[in-house]
Amino acid sequence: MSAAVVIDAVRTPIGRADQTKGCFRDVRADQLSADLMTGIVGRSGIEPSLIEDVRWGCVQQQGEQGFDIARIALLMAGLPVETGGVTVNRNCASSLQAINDAAMSIMAGCEDVQLAGGVEHMHHIPMTKDYDPAPGLFRKYSEAIMHMGLTAEYLATKYGIGRSEQDEFACRSHQLAGDATSSGAFDTEVLPTWGRDDSGRKTTITRDQCIRDDCSIDGLAALKPAFNPAGGSVTAGNSSPINVGAAAVLMMSESRADQLGLEPMARIKSMAVAGVDPTEMGIGPVPAVHKALDRAGVTLDEIECIEINEAFAVQVLSVLQLLGIDSSTVNTRGGAIALGHPLGASGARIAVTLLHRMQSTGARLGLATLCVGQGQGVATVFENLRS
Repeated sequence: MSAAVVIDAVRTPIGRADQTKGCFRDVRADQLSADLMTGIVGRSGIEPSLIEDVRWGCVQQQGEQGFDIARIALLMAGLPVETGGVTVNRNCASSLQAINDAAMSIMAGCEDVQLAGGVEHMHHIPMTKDYDPAPGLFRKYSEAIMHMGLTAEYLATKYGIGRSEQDEFACRSHQLAGDATSSGAFDTEVLPTWGRDDSGRKTTITRDQCIRDDCSIDGLAALKPAFNPAGGSVTAGNSSPINVGAAAVLMMSESRADQLGLEPMARIKSMAVAGVDPTEMGIGPVPAVHKALDRAGVTLDEIECIEINEAFAVQVLSVLQLLGIDSSTVNTRGGAIALGHPLGASGARIAVTLLHRMQSTGARLGLATLCVGQGQGVATVFENLRS
């Protein structure tokens, strides 16, 4: 079986989904994707004709994100017509699933050199656009399973995680993301991307837009509950914002990397997906992580870097509680509460950040994991090949 390796990992800055202040307010999702594809191919130096397939995560596949945005974006990026493209949807984990699918294809000896990643433009194509859930679903489950904020409130109650803990974790996310930005820690992973500043001037965007350098516990404590006005603890401040962004990794077999004289960043050691009760959507990473670790033949104690998507502070805190780990190795450059959560791009975004963290710290093993709407979890274990 071939080993699947990552050659490079990049992302756009993550913008706010806002019609007047969003830095990518007039950049289409397909264009954002194409620019990132062009960027990662260019900086890797690889011959574009070697790329056999592009696997691209996207949740709301309609409008400018419809009709197989993977194929459309790769053509816009100037990749050869012989390169295939497929759009992947596993809700918030779509682009980590794209990475895992590419890895499985490589391991099976099928398509070799591939781009995997994802995009979401939550301003142009809102999360609730044309929302029409199946009535039959609610004969068995509460309609609340379709409202992620209510599932987060359920976790807070079930696992005894209070408002102050959630606000402290959210503030930590902003502080760490701000520190990482000012120290240049994101410089190797963020591809400067054309957009607009607050005044409307076209410029190169280099910084994630939602980081609040002035975030404080007192400021967060003043916010009202967003989903359960009568006694809820989940607020806009301890939840992820609504965003625009894209992320990508360049992958191939280890043998092909050797042939091309390329030094891989990491090897994909294992991957897993798991389902949980939809009412506890946020704990999906727990069984997925256990499965991925078992398949990799390693223990949680051996994992030196962990990236967990921060859909909600309470969701991450619930996962940490159930896995029995503290936050010292988790999201040490901030997470989605500060950086943003562009749905279809988030899985690849946390993988990109994880891979660059592993390079800078010399960590041998890293773990990327996300919860998924309607009760799933996805996890991937990476092994650093440059440590």
